[in-house]
Amino acid sequence: MSPFSNLCRLSNFITGSYKNVILGRTNWINQTQICNYTKKSAEAKLGIEKPKRPLTPFFKFMTQMRPALLAKNPGISSKEAIAWSSKHWQQLDNETKSQMVKEYEKDLEDYKKIKDIYESSLTDQQKEDIKRVKDEMAAAKEKRKLKAEYKEMGRPKKPMSSYFLFAQSRHDTFKGSDMKEYQEKLRTAWLKLPESERVAFEKQAQSLMIKYKKDLEAWELKMLSLGRSDLIRQKPTRQKKTKSAKDTQ
Repeated sequence: MSPFSNLCRLSNFITGSYKNVILGRTNWINQTQICNYTKKSAEAKLGIEKPKRPLTPFFKFMTQMRPALLAKNPGISSKEAIAWSSKHWQQLDNETKSQMVKEYEKDLEDYKKIKDIYESSLTDQQKEDIKRVKDEMAAAKEKRKLKAEYKEMGRPKKPMSSYFLFAQSRHDTFKGSDMKEYQEKLRTAWLKLPESERVAFEKQAQSLMIKYKKDLEAWELKMLSLGRSDLIRQKPTRQKKTKSAKDTQ
């Protein structure tokens, strides 16, 4: 039996502390460090321990091979790492693959039992909190996606306010200060600014805003011509006033 095959048999410990509860296992071999490519879940944000779905045989293989791969190629990209793992996975002997599939199926059965225990243990408040955080995360994701599309399609950027124009002009003056000190000095300087200078910044901001609005309208017309109405601002439709009985008399 190859050393890697033995490693596969020994490293079938990926479902976390919930598995200890259902199977009564107390002595665990140190788990292989798994690189987590996903962002924090709603449950993790709330401090709720949710059982993890077991890795599929290929991803488990990739995780186990990752330390050796990084040691040999420290600067390798994710795309190259996946391609390398895929190539070596195809070269892996059928016996090892078969064993890994059996282990995955066993882990999946355990996971389903653990998941049932977990879901039944959640309070109504926890369920509401999880739903709320998931909704917030979905909205944030859509916002990031929209922002990326705006950038890709060249949407004009909203100009700075008079205060931020002033801050930009004084950037070198307070250079070296920490953030809190910088903000305090900037605020004090803004409040002490002569009226004439403040008006100049306000006029500059107003001029930039007028240009921004014109540029934005031109950009939105271009988006409409490209069939991207989803990227333009949603303008409220004006409702027609219905004539009252008094007006018709």
